[in-house]
Amino acid sequence: MSKVGFIGVGKIGQTIVYSSIVSGAVDEAVIYDIIPELPEKFEHELRHAFATKGIKTEILGTNNLDDVAGMDMVVISAGKPRKPGMSRRDLFVDNAKIMMDLAGKLAPKNPGAIYLMVANPVDMMASVFMKYSKEYTISTGDQVETMRMRSYIAKKLKVPVTQVDGFVGGEHGEDAVVLWSTVKVKGKPIDNFNINKQEVEDYVKKIPGEIIRVMGGTTWGPGTIIADIIKAVSLNENRVMSIATPRQYEGQIIHVSSPIVVSSSIGPSLETLLDEKDRWHLNSAMKDFYEAYMENMKQLEQSLKPT
Repeated sequence: MSKVGFIGVGKIGQTIVYSSIVSGAVDEAVIYDIIPELPEKFEHELRHAFATKGIKTEILGTNNLDDVAGMDMVVISAGKPRKPGMSRRDLFVDNAKIMMDLAGKLAPKNPGAIYLMVANPVDMMASVFMKYSKEYTISTGDQVETMRMRSYIAKKLKVPVTQVDGFVGGEHGEDAVVLWSTVKVKGKPIDNFNINKQEVEDYVKKIPGEIIRVMGGTTWGPGTIIADIIKAVSLNENRVMSIATPRQYEGQIIHVSSPIVVSSSIGPSLETLLDEKDRWHLNSAMKDFYEAYMENMKQLEQSLKPT
């Protein structure tokens, strides 16, 4: 039995719930949101959709966080969404307060659960949640960027995306780095092909903002990819993904992505197999993440002081 709690059912949350259940990764789903009636009505929608597909997953939509108990995994997409013109880091203080509140309420009722962070800035929110919950937390990290990178290379080279391998690492978002030593097409190094690496990197970083500008949010891509992370954990798939896992840096827990085996337990990491240049980029990403995270934490602490 795989019991998964979903916290937040906005556009991305709904896509994750639907995609993960359809994939066969969830036996029992508890769907929570603070908006009155939303989880209940979404439950009805899911039941209607799954009736035609013959899916037997048990579903509960609720406004009571106490119902999210005894879960194997808790997926957190609650929080303010990114709007046109905003960076993910602009959301830090507001969403960190939400994570602090959820950490205190979810951890006691879900001992031993794996927490998967989706809310932006996703890696920093994973660090905040783990800091206050003391529970093992992972972030969706750069798995979304990884699939964006593979899809773009496949389109440019006119090959099936299944023939493109490789990963993106570092912090999710504008500071993500393509780990070029991992990128192969038809099993051959990317340097054997006529591809503009800068163009690929620009696409990975800029396409989310373009989608948000035109469509109001990135939904189907991230939702489907994140559902695959849930599936890899729930079904013990031992699949290599670029998610952000906790690591110690300057006495703090931080979350930075690198390729790692994802199953019911997370690891081992494939970071040691990267070439020297890619490892340098990851180390640089950790340093940048740490500095930005600590600065944001100072702002958070200031906002919490009584006026």
